[in-house]
Amino acid sequence: MSSEAGAGPRRVQIQTQSGCNGRCVFCPNEEVLRSGLEQGRMSPELFHKIIDELAASPPSRVSLYLMNEPLLDQRLPEFVRYVGETVPAATTLVTSNGTHLTEAMGAALIDAGLKRLKVSVQSLDPETNRELMGPWCDSEKVVGNVLAFKGLLKEKRSKLDLRVSMLVTKLNQDEIEDARRFWRGHGIRLVTSALENRGGNIETAEDLNPHEMACYHCNCVRPSRELCVLWNGDVVLCCVDWLRTVIVGSLEKQSIGEVWKGEELEMIRSALRENNEVLMPTICSECTESAQPDFHRAGLRGFLSRRYGFSWSRRGDLHHE
Repeated sequence: MSSEAGAGPRRVQIQTQSGCNGRCVFCPNEEVLRSGLEQGRMSPELFHKIIDELAASPPSRVSLYLMNEPLLDQRLPEFVRYVGETVPAATTLVTSNGTHLTEAMGAALIDAGLKRLKVSVQSLDPETNRELMGPWCDSEKVVGNVLAFKGLLKEKRSKLDLRVSMLVTKLNQDEIEDARRFWRGHGIRLVTSALENRGGNIETAEDLNPHEMACYHCNCVRPSRELCVLWNGDVVLCCVDWLRTVIVGSLEKQSIGEVWKGEELEMIRSALRENNEVLMPTICSECTESAQPDFHRAGLRGFLSRRYGFSWSRRGDLHHE
């Protein structure tokens, strides 16, 4: 086993059910639906098995989100609670488009002990947000949901870490500072990152990016850091493998340790470490994320620094000087 991989994954992403109501230009959900790939929901038994095994080598983060809209799963609060009880040191994270962040769901997530919620709002302008996230993602509604949730946090005296996220594109690049000011005024942190091509799955990524993209397929940290589990227990190579091109194991049939320390994952880690394109999966050779761990942020940093005078804090936030 590579020393990079450690005893177990530092981060785990779990898809409790497949599917998303968004049609974001930076996610290939439409292509997945056309592909005929089987969709479904994770059984509680499989979920409990995965979390119970994680307790033996606890990760730092368990994200109940993977290529889906997690709030569509009404079981989510009980899953969050189970993670919190079984792996208490891990940060539980949910990433959502916020369309289903109702008062009832928000209260249930808070009461279940969720530690971090990140809501994607690509633009405060409804038209721009729909262009980036699809016709069902009404930014006015989502902003209202987020602010109502912020009120719930205050009411319940919760320490949950609430964030809003933006991917910087040509369509919203001029809104960043206004958006940051807006969310800061409500006591909410805005995090920004650059658009990647999701392993070559986003054909328009080059056109959408306000900065130059390039493929650097070496030293990618994902296979050594993250375990990504689909609803049926299949483990995909990483979080951008929407079309399931590389399945490295099945947690229905194997333990986490068997998959994480398995021959296939180790071979891919070695190929990335040594920049061996012969052994490297196609999805890795076409990916713009895997240059260095922070390449996409470095590219974004340079663009925003040149254009707006932003600087980059050690926590990863952008701010204007």
